[in-house]
Amino acid sequence: MQARGAAFLRTTAFRQTLLSAALFALASFVTLGFVYAASAGMVLRRADSAINEEVAELDASFQAGGIRTVNRYILERTVGGGADYLYLLVHPSGRSLSGNLTYLPDVQPDDEGRVQFTYRRPAAGDSGDEVDDGKDDRTARGRIIDLPSGYRLYVGLDVDEETRLVSRMLNTILAASALALALGVAAGIFVSRRFVRRLDRINTVARRVKAGDLQPRAPRNFTGDELDELSENFNSMLDRVEALMHRMRHTGDSIAHDLRTPLTRMRNRLDEALREEGDRASREQALERAVADTDELLGIFNAILSLSRLEAGESRASIQRLDPADTAADLAELYEPVCEDDGLSFNSEIQSGMTMLGDRGLLSQALANILDNAVKYTPSGGAVTLRLRQTGDGMIEFSVTDTGPGIPDTDRARVTQRFVRLDNSRTKPGSGLGLSLVQAIVDVHNGRFELGEGPGVVADGHGAGLRAALCFPTAPAED
Repeated sequence: MQARGAAFLRTTAFRQTLLSAALFALASFVTLGFVYAASAGMVLRRADSAINEEVAELDASFQAGGIRTVNRYILERTVGGGADYLYLLVHPSGRSLSGNLTYLPDVQPDDEGRVQFTYRRPAAGDSGDEVDDGKDDRTARGRIIDLPSGYRLYVGLDVDEETRLVSRMLNTILAASALALALGVAAGIFVSRRFVRRLDRINTVARRVKAGDLQPRAPRNFTGDELDELSENFNSMLDRVEALMHRMRHTGDSIAHDLRTPLTRMRNRLDEALREEGDRASREQALERAVADTDELLGIFNAILSLSRLEAGESRASIQRLDPADTAADLAELYEPVCEDDGLSFNSEIQSGMTMLGDRGLLSQALANILDNAVKYTPSGGAVTLRLRQTGDGMIEFSVTDTGPGIPDTDRARVTQRFVRLDNSRTKPGSGLGLSLVQAIVDVHNGRFELGEGPGVVADGHGAGLRAALCFPTAPAED
């Protein structure tokens, strides 16, 4: 348990929360400190202003009648002990003449003659000696003024209540800052623990996946926060990995199944050529068929390598801005005579003025695969059409339609998988990799591959046909 707690204290979430709490406490301390400084400064300014006003009154009295008038003014103000101010008039010999203080403060005044000191009030009716009435020393603030002929005068105010208020304010500020820090740390620990628990669940799933179990998925709370987004992306990645693993297992089985027939056929032909006692032409014909079988095998392996490279993202570096109309026009020029040789009519409708990001070679390969299938499966007398247009949602769409047998709805989702062939009897040449290669090329270009009904009519050996569409986003405008 202690080790787990120590590990929690080392987490980034706790450290970040602790830093946030410290910054919050510092901000609170600075703010309250500003309030304290402003309040303390206001108390001192009010006291100094009142003292200066009283000094001005005493100066006026001195100007009017000298020391006697000042002494009488102080006596009138202090009789009965009810004066708000503190006074002390000192003779040049050091003897106190009048006032409600018994001695001048032994404090060095500042440049303006101001002093702040502690004192004790004499008891009411006392002749001048200090008595201890059980009260604490009080704080006073005032000015010491040197008068002509060696007289000295102190005028001050009792600021003990204000000073105590400011001191209590300072203590409150320090306590509030400490409380803010403590509450921030406590709240941070609570929030961090929740964050770490959610992160631990994701790490638990990652450890299970690392151990070979691809079934678990990271939990989500569907709040849309960063951990929920991380879980969503993590689960999408696991789905992709699981699909790739399933595809790899399926690919291995499909390779064994699809390569067994041409390999067996090639072996039989070679064995037949070795044992053939006929003429040279028969042996050469058997060897030529074996070479054709070898070419078929190489074609399958080349297609598998191309798929692997595409899925690994090796072709993304060659993507650049291009005009799709050029690619469509080149393929139309190439396949028009091919369709004529097979007794098919060929049409093309190509819209110009569009720009996309892509690899010209890969796009040509994808379209060629679709056109090859259209020519292969459309019976004589049918039609093949190549179109390039911009759709209503702004996508660039290549489409190939034919009047062949088409693909049933239930099979359209799986024909893009490796080695899937709807012609189970294998009467048509092919490896079942053409449409999976098209899908990989579309994925590299962040597009989509759609299969739908063609324009044909079911009659005279012609089916409804197939419409294969490759949709790609348009290129953003150049800066």
